[in-house]
Amino acid sequence: METQGPTEVPQTEFLPGSFVIYAMHGKCHIISTETRTLSGVPILFYKLEVKKSALSRSPKQEPAIWVPVVNAKDRGLRALMSASEAEIAMKILLTREYYFKLDEPWSGVQPKLENTIRLEGGAGLAKVASYLYVLMRKQIVPSSEVAKLKETVFKLLFREMGEALGELPKILEEKANKGLRTKLLPDS
Repeated sequence: METQGPTEVPQTEFLPGSFVIYAMHGKCHIISTETRTLSGVPILFYKLEVKKSALSRSPKQEPAIWVPVVNAKDRGLRALMSASEAEIAMKILLTREYYFKLDEPWSGVQPKLENTIRLEGGAGLAKVASYLYVLMRKQIVPSSEVAKLKETVFKLLFREMGEALGELPKILEEKANKGLRTKLLPDS
């Protein structure tokens, strides 16, 4: 039987007990890091538990999420938004830019939106929120997919910004909505 040399163990960026953001799942608690063997290869995983909103009334426990440590960042695992990152996100919301083409088919733009959130974190959430706000108002009848993604992105973004800035998400959303409306104004 052939034995393999020592395998390189990836360094974990986040420690068990930490809180992180995981892409479209939002705030998660790292329960542990565990090695699991898949096809004979040991792989180190973060075991995540999605944190429910304090306002959630659902007793339902979500299943754990397993994210390979080696590509966790590429999959959208990141640190919680800082106050300065929250301020940058608000600035993005208050500009007139909406970051993606409005005439692109949804099947082409949706993967770009999800990738932007994964790779750019809070700023990516703000860019996607800007685009979805404008898209919803430009469509005669917004599709249910667009409406659902907008609702999810807004909820995640303002919850995270509220925690970073110590403000209520609803207040931040109202403030952002005033700026978002300027995205629809005609150029002078």
